[in-house]
Formats: sequence, C-alpha cells, structure tokens
Amino acid sequence: MEDADPQQPMPCDEVESHFESSAAAVSELFREHNRLLVGYLRSRLGSLQEAKEVAQEAYVRVLQLHQPGAPGLLRAYLFKTAANLAVDRLRHRRVRQRSEEQPQLFEELNTSSSESDDPAEQLLAREQADQLLRFLQELPTKCQQVMNLHRFEGISQRDVAARLGISERMVRRYVTYAMVCCQLRLEGMTVHQVRQKVSL
Repeated sequence: MEDADPQQPMPCDEVESHFESSAAAVSELFREHNRLLVGYLRSRLGSLQEAKEVAQEAYVRVLQLHQPGAPGLLRAYLFKTAANLAVDRLRHRRVRQRSEEQPQLFEELNTSSSESDDPAEQLLAREQADQLLRFLQELPTKCQQVMNLHRFEGISQRDVAARLGISERMVRRYVTYAMVCCQLRLEGMTVHQVRQKVSL
C-alpha cells in the first residue's frame, strides 16, 4: 500500500470538521475573553474602535490555525497575537504622525535657494537639500521612484500608482516612509538605526 502524500489536500469532510472545530474554539474565546481582550487593547491603543478592529483580526488569526490546541494555549495565542498587532498599529501611527509633522521637509528641493538674500541661509538650504538627496538614495528603489514622481515631478498619487502598477495606499506608505526616514537621518540616526526603527 502506498504511503499517503503529506501534501495531499484534506478530504472535504475533514476540512469541514476542522473549520467547525476552529470556529467553535473562537466562539468560546470570544464569549469568555472578548471584554478583557478589548479592554486590554483599548488601554494600549487609546481607542475603542481600534481595539475592536485589532481584536477582530486576532480572532481571524486564531481561526486560521491548522491545529487549534487546548483552550489555555489558544487564549495565550490570542492575547499574544493581539498584542503584536497592537504594537504594529502603534508603530504605523507614529510613522504617520511623524510624516504629518514634517509637511515642508522636501520643500527646499522644489524651490530655489536664491529666494533668500542671506548667503548663510542659502548655503544651509543647499547643504540640507544635498543631504536629503543622499538620504533618498538609501531608500528602496520603488520608494525612490514614488518620491521622484510625486514630490519632484508633481504627479498625483493616483497617477503614480497607475504608472508603477501599485495601489494608492502603497504610494502613500512609500511617501510616509521616505519622509520619516529622511527626517531621522537629518536628526543624526545611522541608516541601520533608521531601518530598525521604521519599516514599510
């Protein structure tokens, strides 16, 4: 008799049984721990709506487990997953806030330094512009393309997305990432430190 192929898909009845088992486990987790989980996430995120969204995503992750395991292990996995998702959301929130705090970061690259009559200010503007251009070259290729098209050529985010074959949401993420990375480099961080602190 031939050995069963480990890659062979489960029969339909086994798939259905597995799904029902996972769904039942998630339902039990929801009934017993949802209030505590949402309260914990709200204390981390400062928002009830975001807490509910992260909790929902965590339940989905549990539902996707191939072997749900014992209730105690599932509870630990649920809270650990939710905590990691909350950390990711807080990180993206900080990145977004930093980009919003620096709306004029690249303005000097789009304007002439001769607008100022002060030679010292002209020199400072040129030096910072040179720095920013160097920092941009440290970014991923796609990120550089987005910045060149959107910031320097003035192309809308929608048109940039169409030209590069990516979503508008991804264009916004590239722009935010570039602005935050360049600002951190201006503040004195090394490339390695920036890459550890900020991710796409």
